[in-house]
Amino acid sequence: MSRERRQKQVSLTVFDNEPTARMAEQRLQLEGIPCFVRCLRGGAGLWGSVYNLPHDLMVFEDDLMTARDILDVAPAEIQERERLGQEPSAPMPQWVVTVMIVAIVAFIAFAVVIANRAVG
Repeated sequence: MSRERRQKQVSLTVFDNEPTARMAEQRLQLEGIPCFVRCLRGGAGLWGSVYNLPHDLMVFEDDLMTARDILDVAPAEIQERERLGQEPSAPMPQWVVTVMIVAIVAFIAFAVVIANRAVG
C-alpha cells in the first residue's frame, strides 16, 4: 500500500483564492511535500469559475509541521484569533458572577417593593 493511502490528510491553511493556493502548492511540491488544493465552495461547473473562491491546501499529517515552516503558516487557531483581532479570553471570576446575580436579584426585589407601595 502506498504512503498516500495510509496517512491522514489534513488542512494546512485556507487561501482566499485559487492562484495563491496554487503557488503555495507548487512551493511545497518543490520541497518534496505531496499536497493538493481543493475548492471549499462549489467547484468547476457549479459557479463556472472557482479562481476567486476560498481554497484549502491539504497535506499529509506527517508533513504538517514541515509545510508550516516552509510556508511560514501559523496553526489555524492562531490565525483565527488574529483574523478576529482577539486575545485569548480568560473566564470571568466566580465572585464577579455571584456579585452580578446578587445585584440583579436586589434590583428586582427593590422594583417589586416600589411597585407594591405605588399600588397600595
